[in-house]
Amino acid sequence: MADTIKCPHCAANLKFSAGAQKLQCPFCGGTFALDEVESKAVDEMMAESKPVEPKADEEPKPMEQQNLEHLEAIEDAAEHSSDNVEFVCNSCGGKILSDSSTSASFCPFCGSPALIGQRLNGEFTPKYIIPFQYSRESAEQAFLRWCKGGKYTPVKFVSKENIGKLTGLYVPFWLFDVTGDVNVAGTGTTSTSSGNYTYIRDYDFKIDGEVKWEKIPLDGETRIDDALMEAIEPFKYSGLVKYDYKYLPGFFADRYDQSEEDLRKRAAERAKEYLDNEIKSKVKRYDSYKLTTNSTKYHDIKAEYALLPVWFMQYKYLGKSYYFAMNGQTGEVAGKAPVSKVKQTMFFSVALAVCAVIARFITGIIMGGFVG
Repeated sequence: MADTIKCPHCAANLKFSAGAQKLQCPFCGGTFALDEVESKAVDEMMAESKPVEPKADEEPKPMEQQNLEHLEAIEDAAEHSSDNVEFVCNSCGGKILSDSSTSASFCPFCGSPALIGQRLNGEFTPKYIIPFQYSRESAEQAFLRWCKGGKYTPVKFVSKENIGKLTGLYVPFWLFDVTGDVNVAGTGTTSTSSGNYTYIRDYDFKIDGEVKWEKIPLDGETRIDDALMEAIEPFKYSGLVKYDYKYLPGFFADRYDQSEEDLRKRAAERAKEYLDNEIKSKVKRYDSYKLTTNSTKYHDIKAEYALLPVWFMQYKYLGKSYYFAMNGQTGEVAGKAPVSKVKQTMFFSVALAVCAVIARFITGIIMGGFVG
């Protein structure tokens, strides 16, 4: 069964409210702090995890071995599945088809939030999570404001049907700490003019020492564009809390398909970008500069796994995919809207017509009257 969190009053499925930062019941209107409710599925799992009684003709197994076998059976059942896995909604009995990366989903029949808890177990259990701060209504308003900036945006792009595809998604991120032993040297040049003379001076500079970058965010999901995620940074890490599955109902969540090891090189590259910006800020007093040495070494690269909130939409137009993303904590938006060829053609047609009228008007003035 898919794991859900029940309302203590009416037994309906609860959803996490970004505005209230509590679990809310869409039926009776009840609101509950996360520590006020427990997941039925968790209680059931605890009951199921009791040691198995040995048969009469068997030697009893050590408690540790019984628990280990039970956990292995749960993991085998989760991992034995193909890319598409079927789950049963415990509200209406409907079957939920999910891919192997999805950790939280919705029932397509009754709309109830359903958590697939075992997908975030073991190595896929996040250490931290930043809960959503922006509700769906706020995300839709931000999307519409963003769309107004594109005068050639297709009508269907801002349709009610398309806005319905806007999804609250907890994106898997690795938060990297990187240490750098900086060793940079170069020459900065200034030029000043006085009368007919220009004075050029060169200065040697050196930057060295140890520098640390903390919590460089790299998304661990190959299906999401990295540049899009970088565009909605930064996240405010003051909002990081210990992971609790109760923040998930009402939203989608993916588990990573790129490990910490897979992203270590990219983390070092991001650190190098930060160092380049730092160098530029330190040598901005020069008109130009040239590095003669840069033997900086990056080490102690390690990461912690977290789920970060993103409102996300994918849209296909004329065979191409376009994306919109909004930081679910800060409200920062990014993306690229499609361009309607019809709107472009209409705009240029109108512009040409207006230009033609203006040209005739000017010609009429020059010729002493309007040309018939």
